[in-house]
Amino acid sequence: MDSEFSSNRHATPTNECEVPVRHPDLCFEDGNLAIVTRKQYFVVHRGLLCRHSNILAKQIAAMDTAGADTLEGRLAMPLEDDAQDIAHFLGALYGLTHDSAMKSFPVVSAILRLSTKYEVKHLRETSLEKLLRSWPAKLEDWDKREQAATSADGVYSPRSTLPYPLYVVLFSCVNTENDGWHSLIIKLGRETNAFEVLPSAFYDLSRNLPSQLMDGYTDADGVHHQLSDDDVGKVLRGKEHGARFFSTFIVTELEGRGRSPNCAHREEEHPAKRTCQMAFEAVTFELIRDLNGMVQNRNSDPLFTIADSVAMQTRDDQPGVENKTTFRACEACRLEYATVVKAARETFWRQLPIWFEVGLKQWG
Repeated sequence: MDSEFSSNRHATPTNECEVPVRHPDLCFEDGNLAIVTRKQYFVVHRGLLCRHSNILAKQIAAMDTAGADTLEGRLAMPLEDDAQDIAHFLGALYGLTHDSAMKSFPVVSAILRLSTKYEVKHLRETSLEKLLRSWPAKLEDWDKREQAATSADGVYSPRSTLPYPLYVVLFSCVNTENDGWHSLIIKLGRETNAFEVLPSAFYDLSRNLPSQLMDGYTDADGVHHQLSDDDVGKVLRGKEHGARFFSTFIVTELEGRGRSPNCAHREEEHPAKRTCQMAFEAVTFELIRDLNGMVQNRNSDPLFTIADSVAMQTRDDQPGVENKTTFRACEACRLEYATVVKAARETFWRQLPIWFEVGLKQWG
């Protein structure tokens, strides 16, 4: 290390900092700039950094004087960012970050955080797109996400399909392995002004029991992650709004639901005339009991349950045969009801930013 960089005027007690070591991969022999963090330093090309970031360009220009510190004969620029985050950020700038790595929450969050801080637009857009695949802003993308996490038997298992597999369970309950990401994604969304990921992240989190929201977890580095009291309040208030919407939906669209004008049973004698009405009464009873939600690990999920109120009448259908169930509405009544369900879910989705108090003018 050059004398200027290691002289007494830069000395810090050993218990307050670590001596940075050379990064094994991100040090180029023809590099002309040393980026120094507390743990590591990187030898890179100032032209590349200046091309993509005006903020870094100005910072480098301000240091490029005769009295600036040097390291390995190169201008040394100290940064307060985490060394691992810098490594992910520089790797992305150099095109060294593989698609598989971009499925890791720490990698994506580091790139998003630093590309926002240093105003590297293309990296911010790419990393934000990755996050939106798991916490989307559009209902159709949410449905694709949920479908991908559902097994052939109808059991919801997000761990096997959703990205960011490195985080342990945040809340102490079965089959909610990805809940740790929700609290982290909420924090990250605020840090990077990526507010479009917050409504679906809050909704994702609201599907847990209130008692589970109060728990936290300690990661492998000994860092404890927990929602703030303010965020817990937002989740609970949003959860209550969703529950009220669902209750209102049952009362207005299912209880006492009449036949479609095109009902296949409209000309039949009583009691066959009430076949479709009885089918919807059966659906109402199943929703109130919420058996499908418990069996499929989807309880406290109004979006799923409203959609499932259509699917439950045809779930056991076999192709090429006449399918009969104890209470099954005719096709005309089911199609009419499916239209109502589609509109209700779209309304529900559009309300998420309001319910969870996320300041978005346009969403969904």
